[in-house]
Formats: sequence, structure tokens, C-alpha cells
Amino acid sequence: MKILLIGNKPAYPKVDGGCVASAAFLNDLLSTNSEVHYAFLHTEKHPFQKDAFPKHFEGNVHLFDTFVDTKVRKLDALKFLFNKKSFNVERFFTKAFETKVQSLVQEYEYDAVIFDNVFAARYLQTVKQVAPSLPCFIRSHNVEFEIWEDLAKGSGNALARWYLKRLARDLKRFELETSNASNGILTITENDTSVFKKLGIHVPMLHIGVSVTIPEYTHNYSHRGLFHLGAMNWRPNVEAVDTLLKYLPVWLEKDEDIVVSIAGLQASERYDHLESKNIKVKGFVPDLAAFVKEQGILVAPIQSGSGVRIKILEMMAYGIPVITTTLGAQGISDCSGILIADDHEALATAVYTLRNDENKRKELGESAKSIVTLHHNSESISKDILEFIRQ
Repeated sequence: MKILLIGNKPAYPKVDGGCVASAAFLNDLLSTNSEVHYAFLHTEKHPFQKDAFPKHFEGNVHLFDTFVDTKVRKLDALKFLFNKKSFNVERFFTKAFETKVQSLVQEYEYDAVIFDNVFAARYLQTVKQVAPSLPCFIRSHNVEFEIWEDLAKGSGNALARWYLKRLARDLKRFELETSNASNGILTITENDTSVFKKLGIHVPMLHIGVSVTIPEYTHNYSHRGLFHLGAMNWRPNVEAVDTLLKYLPVWLEKDEDIVVSIAGLQASERYDHLESKNIKVKGFVPDLAAFVKEQGILVAPIQSGSGVRIKILEMMAYGIPVITTTLGAQGISDCSGILIADDHEALATAVYTLRNDENKRKELGESAKSIVTLHHNSESISKDILEFIRQ
């Protein structure tokens, strides 16, 4: 097959969970032995770095990039208050990329076009205008409008809350209309599939998990420190860390040796002022394997958001014992390899249990690694993608 994948940011370098999910999906498409053309936007936040793409892409993936300025300008944002378009989506529109997509569809005989999330699907109508019968699919990373609804609920400012609700409403309209205009949706979790169906999306849907590469690595389970890893420019990660730090003083009353490490993009900017003997702020992690070697237990008390938590899957692949919430476990095919804790009492019990039992840490970590190996491998996921597209 010849497939055109369209993204609103480059999959590489893998600077956040969205990039990791995109990179995994791109590799899944390669595993189908299809010819893959990858057309994507890049921004100041997510620049195009050709050297960041893997060497095995050369000759197998054809790259087509276009820059778009996504800076938020107040005047532009205000303009969208007077129309029904989604400001979140329209930020990713540029005439240059529209022209490029049109020329690609006209030049090559694609068997399918896949949009790598709802923002990339801004160009679905562009494709349909040129090739009305060309099958178009959306790889959904989240139920995007729900994230903005959560942001609105969490805002303490009445005006900001009103504006965020408006953004969520406009995004919801676009997300539902565009999804129903596609030929099918590949969701990242079964929960997202259920939500879309309840909202009235009637096109075929299939839950396709995120594939994770299993590293050649054996973890040292003598480490029993706590850590959180995730980009701090994403509200659910900030909420999780804030929850963790809120409970830490209580835990220290029982176990004064607890050390919490906070790592991820913008972690230093947000938490450096809290550095102490019990709180270590690591900042952005350039070498994940080196970082993991020194870590003990991932604690991710996720409170909001949708989709799958990529960093949790990655840590499971390393054999790291994980504590998270029911929401944090979304998209994980088998949760028997992690501990679920949805309130403070359960979270504290899980922390004390794992910190005091090396055998339990090892048992949980090895189980997590086996689950990822079995359910989140690229070979089986690639087959499901190909079958869905062909049908």
C-alpha cells in the first residue's frame, strides 16, 4: 500500500508524549511494508530536525515539511469569538501546507490518507476536494475537546473559564464533524472509542494501542525512590505532580527517607524552587535509559485528560513498578502489572508497600514488561492497522 500520513508536528525528536505516540504509529505503518509519505507541519515549539529521524527511515519514509507560525496572538484569538471555527485547529492552517497536500494527492496514487490527530485533520477537506473517493482516516490521540473542558473547570478566573469553555465547544464541534466526515477512526484507548460512539460518531472505529519498543535492559530493583516523568507544559502532568507533592509531607511523617524526583520538559522552570533533600528536580531528560537506571517507582496520580499516558507505557517497558490512577491506566491493555490508587489512602498504601518490599517491586516491574511485550508490540498492531484500512 501507499499511505500518506499527515501530522501537525514532527514525530521526531520525541520531546513529549504526543511525539512518542506519533513516532510509534509511524513505525507501525513502516512495519506493514507500505510505502509511507509523511507530510507534517513544524513550529518554533516543534522544529523540524532531519537528523532526529532514525536512519532506517532513509529510503523507506518520504518526508515533506512546512513551517507554520502557531504563536497565540490576542487579536487573532478574539476574531474567532465571532465565527464558529475552532481557534485551536485553525492555528495549524497555512495555505502553503494546503497546497503541498493537494499536490501530493494529485501526484501520487495513495491507497489511504491518515491524519495523525484531530488538528492534522484540518486538511481532511483539502484531500477530499482533490480526491473525493480517497479513503481518509484519523488517528485520534485523545478526545481533544475534553482536555479543554477540564482546563475550563480547573480555571479560577471567571473570564478565562468562559473563554476556555468556548474553545472547548468550538473544538468539540470540529472534532465531531470532521470525525464523521472521515472513513474511520483509530482511537488510542477503548474508552475514547466509547466516548466517540456516545457522542454520535457513526464511522467505523478501532482501538489501536500504542506500540512500545522493549529495551534491552534489566532494572535494578534495589532502588526505591519515587519519581514522576512527563512534560510540564501539559496540565494533567502538572496536576499529577502537584498531587504527589501535596501528599509528600504526610508520607514523610511515616517514612522520612522518601525522595521524589521530578523530571520532564519545563520541570525545572516550575519546580526548581522546591528543591530539597526530599525533592529532586531533574528537568528535561535527554537520555531516558540513563535516567531510568537510577529510578525506583513511578508515581503518576493522574487526575484529568484522556488518551494513553505514553510515559507510563515506556516505564512499564523498562520494567519499572508503576502506581497510577484508573484514569492514568487508560489505554493499557492489561492493568495487572501496575498498582491502581484513586485516593490518598490507596496511594499511600501503594507507596509504602512498594518502598518496603523489593520482591514486590521486581514482581510488578517484570509483569509490566511482559504485558507491554505481549499487548503493545508493533507487529500485531501493524496487522490491525492494515486490516482496518483495507476493510
